[in-house]
Amino acid sequence: KKYLSFLEENQYNTPVSSTVVKQYKINKSANILSSHKDLIRLIESPTTFEKKREVSLRNRAMLEVLFSTGLRISELVNLNRDQIDCSGKIFVMGKGKKERFVYLTERAKEHLKNYVSLRKDESPALFVPYRGRNVSTTHRRISINYLQDKIKHYRERLKINVPTSAHSLRHGFATYLAESGANPAAIQILLGHESLDTTTRYVHASDRYAEKTLRKYHPLGKK
Repeated sequence: KKYLSFLEENQYNTPVSSTVVKQYKINKSANILSSHKDLIRLIESPTTFEKKREVSLRNRAMLEVLFSTGLRISELVNLNRDQIDCSGKIFVMGKGKKERFVYLTERAKEHLKNYVSLRKDESPALFVPYRGRNVSTTHRRISINYLQDKIKHYRERLKINVPTSAHSLRHGFATYLAESGANPAAIQILLGHESLDTTTRYVHASDRYAEKTLRKYHPLGKK
């Protein structure tokens, strides 16, 4: 349609008028989310798959923190130790330099404590590499690519067929909070969204939850 309009505006001959070309809106498919059970299996998998204890504890802590807080992966790898207080509250400088607090679950606090207790270095970063070119530097940090690759590796070994990434843990955090009845405005604050509309579009109910809702509330659902 735009090409035909361009031809018409420049006085070229066109086979048909641009006005007769209909445009159709293509709906985006809903994000598919792994089941709660599979996400938990993924989070716990470093304990099984990593042979080195420090790597196992670090990777488990990273996945626990992601699912506990709904952080973006960039926010996670940029965390410093001093951003977390004793109660498990984390101060985050998020997207667009927006400040917010997120909160660790008791389970996440325990795994993070286990990891940090092994640290003997002075790096301010919360999550640091044990191999690679940045190991000896003062400002060493885990890279986004490393964590994404590890999540893919764990997913494949667990035979989880739904594509799963660090963003899936953030998506799961929001979706399962919403399914449990959490206030959308609270989820908006925790995710760091500027608009509630963004949060509403972001949170998709799972097929399981949709089926459960149908069976519970449909007027002819009872025998």
